[in-house]
Amino acid sequence: MVERKYPVNLKKTKKWKLISRRPVYDGYPYLKVSIDKVQLPDGTIIDDYHRIEVHNAVMLLVENQNGQILVYNEYRHGVADLSYTLPAGGIEKNESIEQASRRELLEETGYGFKKCKLLKKYIVSSSYMFSEISFMQIKDIKKISESTSKDIENPEHIWLSKKELKEAVIENKFKALTYATAAMVWLLYNE
Repeated sequence: MVERKYPVNLKKTKKWKLISRRPVYDGYPYLKVSIDKVQLPDGTIIDDYHRIEVHNAVMLLVENQNGQILVYNEYRHGVADLSYTLPAGGIEKNESIEQASRRELLEETGYGFKKCKLLKKYIVSSSYMFSEISFMQIKDIKKISESTSKDIENPEHIWLSKKELKEAVIENKFKALTYATAAMVWLLYNE
């Protein structure tokens, strides 16, 4: 067995120092772009480190009584193609992740739920900040109304078994990394 020697002790790695932040675009609530001036641990100054911020969000891993997960099949303009996605949406100001989950699920599907659990939180891009996404496991669902808002993508709702979801990930039916990651997290927690 080869012992690996790492040149950097991560515990001793120093943080970068923020010198200034200049907003260049504010598309609230969707997108904010700033240019940071930062100093690296070795003293190097970077004048134009871009920071991209997107609203924090919940991604809903909605399970039915048959152990299937709700997946959307919809056109996504960012990838210019049909893609599998999951119910998701931004967390509004002063809203908890459970409140956001409840609101988003009702808006998009008309379902309510009794059980909600945070499985994982991830920052979408650690280089640019981007956003924090909370993967929420939703169980014990019940249809309580029609959806209260219409997504511009007008998704087709489909229920996939574990096997079908795994095949969808392998076959690249989830075109975006965040949705594919959420699907894989759900599979890991449901082995």
